[in-house]
Parts: sequence; structure tokens; C-alpha cells
Amino acid sequence: MNTVIFDIGKVLVDYDWKTYLDSFGYEEDIREKVADEVFRNEDWVEGDRGIVSTQEWLQLFIENEPSCEAQIREVFAGFGGTIRPLSYTEAWIRYFRDQGYKIYYLSNFSYELHRQAYEKLKFLDTFDGGIFSWKEKCIKPDEQIYRLLLKRYSIDPAEAVFYDDRPENVETAQRLGIKGIVFHKDIPLQMMEK
Repeated sequence: MNTVIFDIGKVLVDYDWKTYLDSFGYEEDIREKVADEVFRNEDWVEGDRGIVSTQEWLQLFIENEPSCEAQIREVFAGFGGTIRPLSYTEAWIRYFRDQGYKIYYLSNFSYELHRQAYEKLKFLDTFDGGIFSWKEKCIKPDEQIYRLLLKRYSIDPAEAVFYDDRPENVETAQRLGIKGIVFHKDIPLQMMEK
């Protein structure tokens, strides 16, 4: 193995929309409507897929629950607050770097979330490369986005390991010959203890 590929959300950063949404102090019925029509809605994927503009994306959420337009706009305006650095991330990246690994990311991410959370994702600038779904108009677990990463960076799948928190994304990697591991937060801590 000479290459590590990381998913980003829930692997290298925490994606915690529940705490973020709670911070607004909405009444429970409003909170649940906003959760259902933004964070738990299939329209979220349209942003990750990059096939709608930021304004179009916001409009999709508003159309889901027009009675909560003000709250949806408020939540949308700052949802970079859902992204928080994890305590082990920099040390884990350094752990692989110190062993000579090439490091890449492969992540379903929207342009708007990336824009809002940019400062929290600055560590990605140290990677050898990577792919965000919104830029390629393709999302995991579609094989196309994995093939794109492998081709763009001349990665030998037999020499690569991929960490992702979603089993279906790991399964696609494995089908393509990449060693896929379903991520949980004990993994980096156990690795670095050795």
C-alpha cells in the first residue's frame, strides 16, 4: 500500500447538522420541519451533485416547506457551522505522511458547504489531490467518480486504501480493487497507538 483515500465528512471532519440546527432554538415542530426539508431531504444530494446553483438549491428547500422559508434561509446562510474539525485529523494525516503515503480525498460535498466551511478544510491543501462531487457532477457510490480519481492521479487501486463511513461507498471501492474500510472513530486512535 502506498496511497490513502479519505472521505471527508464524518471521517476527517464532523458533520453535525443536529447540534447546528439546535443552536437556533426553534420550537420543536419548526425544528423538525427544517430538518426534514433540508438536512434529511433528498434535495441535499442535488447540492452534492453540483447540478443546481446555490440559489436554486436554496429554492428547492424553501419549496419543500414554504411555511418555514425564514428559518430555512437562516439555517442555509450559515450551515458551514455543521462542519467541525476532529481532534485526531491532523495527527492521523501526519501518521500516513510519515510513512510515505500519498494522500487524497474523495467526497460528496456541495460547493456552498465547501465555501462556508473553507477555513475548516484548509488541511486539504496539504493533500496530493482529491475530488469533490460538486465539481464533477457525480457522487459516490457511482463508480465513475472513483474511476476519475484513479485516472486523474494515476492511482493503482491495488495499492490504495479508502476510508468512508458509508458501507455502500466502501463496497464500490472494493469492486474496483481498492481496499475499502468502513470508518469508525476508533480506527485512527488505534492505528496511532501502535
